[in-house]
Amino acid sequence: MERTPLRFGLCLFFKMSKLRPLLWIFAAVIVSIVMMHILFIRKYSVRASAIHIIQSLKVNVHKETSDIDPHGNTLNGHLKVEDVLPEVKQEAKAQTLSVSSDSSSKGKAEEKPQMATEPPKNEGEKSDTSKEGPVTKAANGDGKLHSDSSANKELCNKKNQLVGPVAIDQTIPEIEEIVKKYSASHGGWVEKGGKWEPKDCVPKAKVAVIIPFRNRERQLKIFLRHMHPVLYRQSLFYQIFVIEQSGDDPFNRAGLFNIGFKEALKTADFNCFVFSDVDLLPEDDRNSYGCPTSPRHMSVAIDKFDYRLPYEGIFGGVGAFKREDFEKINGFSNLFWGWGGEDDDLYARIRARGFKLTRPSMMIGRYTMIKIFHFQSHGADPNRMNLLQNSASRMDSDGLSTLKYTLRKRLELPLVTVVNVVLSKSMYQ
Repeated sequence: MERTPLRFGLCLFFKMSKLRPLLWIFAAVIVSIVMMHILFIRKYSVRASAIHIIQSLKVNVHKETSDIDPHGNTLNGHLKVEDVLPEVKQEAKAQTLSVSSDSSSKGKAEEKPQMATEPPKNEGEKSDTSKEGPVTKAANGDGKLHSDSSANKELCNKKNQLVGPVAIDQTIPEIEEIVKKYSASHGGWVEKGGKWEPKDCVPKAKVAVIIPFRNRERQLKIFLRHMHPVLYRQSLFYQIFVIEQSGDDPFNRAGLFNIGFKEALKTADFNCFVFSDVDLLPEDDRNSYGCPTSPRHMSVAIDKFDYRLPYEGIFGGVGAFKREDFEKINGFSNLFWGWGGEDDDLYARIRARGFKLTRPSMMIGRYTMIKIFHFQSHGADPNRMNLLQNSASRMDSDGLSTLKYTLRKRLELPLVTVVNVVLSKSMYQ
């Protein structure tokens, strides 16, 4: 029989009808595979998006509240994913983020900076007597070590009080405004003479902050407003001393530091000393003003120098010493009159005694220089280059052991102790 198109079509339809059940099964399998693939892609996309959001939150929180020790090392805490994004609680139940242990949300990070301006709410008035422990020595109000009646106090460890980067305010406050905000007589924490100590724990260091001074009253107000909250949050026993040079002789920054060291020890048994210019404000309160393991140059990144170290051997600006280390180098030289040279001489002394100079990281050791209200009575010391030629050999015969000055007056003001002295070239001739 001749095969016509119609006959061929009928035969093909008849054969396909027998295979129709198999075709339906095959189609169902294909559709199932496609649907499963689509569902998998959507689930993966949602999870990936959620994780991306969490990582973004991690970065933002870390930038604002990452807890870094004074040496620049990150301290890892944990933030639960479900606390940030409840929708993926089951998906990421086992995951944690490395951020500040006390910063589980941006809101908490925004609350901390209030401590920079608000006085403490008498948090240290109660001591913990429920813990057993050895008898400890605590720094009492006079700065000397005494046996504390609450013998179970532990060493202070309040890194959660630190806020990291702090705001820099260069407006000039009224001294009455700062006193009302910080002074203990007005509900603050700073005791007469510019000192404070923790009441609920034993401070790790007793620090004297020494400021050489002449005709910088407006900068001093800015400095005190900025520094007291920073030192408070570091839980240090501290006192700020301003050593003011009277008379018309050239300014002797190094000699004033030596005088500050001597006069501070008349007040308390300090074991740490920070020597700082009045125009330098730390930008990060994680830059510790406590005892360094070795002589420490703290102001490594100043805005004036584009936050770079001008040269490797610099020790100007702000530096910290343990008492015994400062005594080993015989302090600063007394022979630099006018600006410059004394910090390089100090660096030479440090190296000559075999100390290793330490520094914070460039991100932690950042400082702002108060650029306004500078008063410079004299220029650079014309003899400084000659003195730098024999820094090491002159060390034992020039410094704390040969210091000469006349004490005019000593004032314990609400926020600072001012020591006014006469320091002149004629004393060393």
